[in-house]
Amino acid sequence: STMSRRLSALEQRLNIRLLEKKGRELVATQSGLQAFEVLQSGMESIESGFGQMVSDTQQVSGKIKLALPHNFYCAFVGDVVEQFLVDYPNVSLDLVLSQEQAVPQTDRDLLITFDLAEMNDMIARPLFTARHAFFASPEYIKRVGNVKDLQQLSKLDWVSVDHALDISVYEQERLVDVMTVKPKLIVNDILAVCGAVEKGLGVASLPFRHVHEGMNIVRVLPQYQRSVRQAYLVYKQRRYQPKALTLLVERLMSGVEKMQEPTHFTV
Repeated sequence: STMSRRLSALEQRLNIRLLEKKGRELVATQSGLQAFEVLQSGMESIESGFGQMVSDTQQVSGKIKLALPHNFYCAFVGDVVEQFLVDYPNVSLDLVLSQEQAVPQTDRDLLITFDLAEMNDMIARPLFTARHAFFASPEYIKRVGNVKDLQQLSKLDWVSVDHALDISVYEQERLVDVMTVKPKLIVNDILAVCGAVEKGLGVASLPFRHVHEGMNIVRVLPQYQRSVRQAYLVYKQRRYQPKALTLLVERLMSGVEKMQEPTHFTV
């Protein structure tokens, strides 16, 4: 029996007689009965503790940190996290709206980014793609003259969202060039880049989802476009994730579908 096996193992470790033979059966001595009661109480306590641990793991509670650019929050994340907090009142959220990379440090950190540099051993789930083209204000084009080719385009004043100097250029689906540009202005927010371009500070690669016909911009060399950029949802690889993080990841993955990809371009 279970009791006999446990008491036999204890006898060898403690050098105390806990079992005795009565006929053909091994039965517990008085000391053995006392030892088994102690063992049984301890096992029940351990099982209860593990049960509480499992329950705590399954509860949707605790603090989650989410870092992402400000424009992502306005586009779809804001609605998702606000509803998430309503649905799960025991969760608190630390939102960091910044273009700077915030590499996840704990199993409760999430990051939305285009850049997977320094993201080794992380889970990076594709979230959405951003299609880009080249834009400038009519006033800037009037000042520099009509742009006839990519070589001329590369030499203009550039407004950039990051420090990337090499831009892959496609004609439809075919890679035709890799331009090297020299930014006149680098500002780590795409909405600020759009504003600077409208004011005539230079040319920029802008995502179509941030471009509309009411803006003071025109498309430059419309036969060309930048390579499609992929955004990712990044978090630490862990077998047993907090329930709150798992559910928020699922909400973000489904919520991104509300971001409408332009079907035609009016600019």
